[in-house]
Amino acid sequence: MSEDTGLAKGAIGVVESAIMGIAGTAPAYSIAVTTAAIVAAVGTLAVGSILFAGLIMFGMMLAFINLNKMSPDAGASFAWVKEVFGPTWGFFAGWGLIVASVVFMVSATIPAATSTLLILSPEKVESTGWVTFTAAVWLSLITAVVMKGIKHASYAQVTFTIIETVIIFALIIAAFIEYGGKPAHVPSWEWFSPFSFTPATFATGALVAVFFYWGWDVTMNLGEETVDGKPQPAGRGAFWAMVNLILFFIIMLIVVLIVL
Repeated sequence: MSEDTGLAKGAIGVVESAIMGIAGTAPAYSIAVTTAAIVAAVGTLAVGSILFAGLIMFGMMLAFINLNKMSPDAGASFAWVKEVFGPTWGFFAGWGLIVASVVFMVSATIPAATSTLLILSPEKVESTGWVTFTAAVWLSLITAVVMKGIKHASYAQVTFTIIETVIIFALIIAAFIEYGGKPAHVPSWEWFSPFSFTPATFATGALVAVFFYWGWDVTMNLGEETVDGKPQPAGRGAFWAMVNLILFFIIMLIVVLIVL
């Protein structure tokens, strides 16, 4: 009796793929931990940095879409690097992604843990032990969901992303209502102009801005699990995820500059 151990073909479609791509960047987390760094580095040019880094990432996304059409593979960049440059470079690409993912997953659970404790037991927020324990609980729960399969993971991502989106839009609307008439920084087209940058400020802004988009390529890892196993839904999901992320990050940076 044979057992099918392959991936679940036809498990997700374009909408789920796009939401997974958006959620893969952890947009609220990126805003929370990186906004101060990019504004401190380049000031109001943070908006332009986000835009131009997004356009660069958009080009990479188009390249990934075409690679996925030729060879849909859950290994994505690892598999493609191995095919083009050989197994040695593929090895480094694969392990580089694993190490980065482990570091990110561990660090990303810290804000979740502190926020949970702030709601349930504020006096424990300063306790390293309680924060570590709560973070481990969150990481274990997420791991359990992922182990159930891509459908369960996509349902969880869709649910959390909808909740996150509602909260963020509420904050954006409230910010414009409260501070639109008395902005801390008056919005200007110079924020978007490439001529406002020097080579040094462009490089500095880009180095920080690229972090905002880290994780969108999760859609490419789902190429084997999209509708009927075809790569097109993953590609369309990546496209719409990137469009939404660029717009979202630009709007959020404008809101931050208007308010603070």
